[in-house]
Amino acid sequence: MRSAAVTPADQPLGAGPAGTVRDWLRHHAGRRPDAVAVTALDGGTARGRLTYRDWSTLADRAGAAMRAHGARTGDRVLLALPNDESFPAALVAAVGAGLVAVPVPTVEGGRVESARERLLGIVADCRPALLVAPEHRIAALRSLVGPAGPRCVAWQRLAEGPAQGPAGSDPRAEPTERTEPTEFAVLQYTSGSTGHPRGVALTHRALRASCAQAARAYRESTADVAVTWVPLHHDMGLVTGVLRPLFTGYRSVLLSPRDVVRAPGRWLAAVSEHRGTLSSAPDFGYALCARRVPEAELSGYDLSSWRVARNAGEVVRAETVERFTARLAPAGLRAGAVLPSYGLAEATLTVTACTAQAPPLVLEVDRERLAHGEVVPARDGAAAVRLLSSGVPLAGTEVEIRGPGRGGAGGGRLGEVLVDGPQLFAGYWPGRRAEGPHPTGDLGFLHRGQLFVVGRADDVVVHHGRNFHPPDIAAACAGVPGLRPGRCVAFSVPGGGVCVVAELADPAVDAVAAVEARLRRALARSLGLYVTEVVLVPAGALPMTTSGKPRTGETARRHRLGTLPAPAGPPPGEEGREQR
Repeated sequence: MRSAAVTPADQPLGAGPAGTVRDWLRHHAGRRPDAVAVTALDGGTARGRLTYRDWSTLADRAGAAMRAHGARTGDRVLLALPNDESFPAALVAAVGAGLVAVPVPTVEGGRVESARERLLGIVADCRPALLVAPEHRIAALRSLVGPAGPRCVAWQRLAEGPAQGPAGSDPRAEPTERTEPTEFAVLQYTSGSTGHPRGVALTHRALRASCAQAARAYRESTADVAVTWVPLHHDMGLVTGVLRPLFTGYRSVLLSPRDVVRAPGRWLAAVSEHRGTLSSAPDFGYALCARRVPEAELSGYDLSSWRVARNAGEVVRAETVERFTARLAPAGLRAGAVLPSYGLAEATLTVTACTAQAPPLVLEVDRERLAHGEVVPARDGAAAVRLLSSGVPLAGTEVEIRGPGRGGAGGGRLGEVLVDGPQLFAGYWPGRRAEGPHPTGDLGFLHRGQLFVVGRADDVVVHHGRNFHPPDIAAACAGVPGLRPGRCVAFSVPGGGVCVVAELADPAVDAVAAVEARLRRALARSLGLYVTEVVLVPAGALPMTTSGKPRTGETARRHRLGTLPAPAGPPPGEEGREQR
């Protein structure tokens, strides 16, 4: 049976400009040429900015240069660029030149090996014509992709325009064919947390529909300011930090993800200094701030302008929202500012959203019944799980729950979340998908018109007839002293047992046995999960996606092969280099 929630498109989806992202930029450059569109921060200091006029001129030059370097209409262009003004400029340049923009992670910093593997996989999958990166990375990238790979071009050279003439003189600066709304604009690769990344093909029409839906849901205007530290190659960073601000015409302030992870207060400082009104992050980002920003530091922030703090990208926990809101209230964060939402790359980010008009719901459900797939209110004295909703469907979007049926009075059953709407992707590269709802692989249920998501169907651990969801296991591990919050996975092992792999907070910890015992007790006490094996690894050793999610399948594979490093430190060689 199915249950469904629909928000009808009973009025136009936003009043933004029509056409492609290049058309959106021309629209704002023609009306507000000197307004600042993008500000890039480095360590909290503004190091670059673009007005709409600057951005438009730069996009024309760089687009012409891409065509001069041999890219033709429909070719893919990889964008391996940081969270600064170069990324939005290159994105619009590529799309404006009739090319398909493919955001990819920068191959530097931590976890270099996983980023290299991901990049090579994307190159093999979509066979791009160009790879655009900062000048200091070009030599290494040429060596990585080899002579058969895409042509590697420094962004700084593209920004100068085509070499054969002045800016705007190259007749190949734009395609001569008319761009159709159904043509591919962006190829967004999935995070690959449960398998190999796949290229999600997003059309011009889907980009506009998604941005228009968000503008309506969050009541966005040119007076808003977005503050973004999520990587721009990730769908959350791309959409909330580049596409939505460009569509409506409000300023985007960009920060380095590495800066914020090292010093979470820089996120709050940017919101305070630039009067940010919209900012998004996964649940772990809010937990990081609540845990690591010193009390004395909060007195220097004014967060009263922050009206929408979107929490998405992973299962949102009520405890995280409550801790973050309470901790930052003295700095002016308004109650109700943290608003969960649910989405995926295949829906150009957002499917459902909580808003000021549709605030999140909290349900306490019976833990034992939930482990068997039933959603039943917790009785007095029974062990309960607190679940937080992810909002109502965006305008024109339908959400269905496909499962074995519905429960009795006051209850229901978990099922797979299916979505449909104008923001849905065209298909996985290079194909086109069949019409109709898209199965997400996520488990959830609907209550009072709002969606509750509990985890991934393919990551659920089944033990003794009960289902254990990854977010609940991660939450139990997060409370164990000596472990890194959010850095654990669980999977089934031969013989019907369960293995948990978790990162130690301190690579020099010598009380490994005590940490293991605490972890086993926490899982048994909070979830009733008695694991057969615990593997503790050094900090940084757990395989992660480029968007910061643990890779369950890859961890299980390394466990089978015996290649997970011991707590004393990573072994020498390739594995050790990846973990540095």
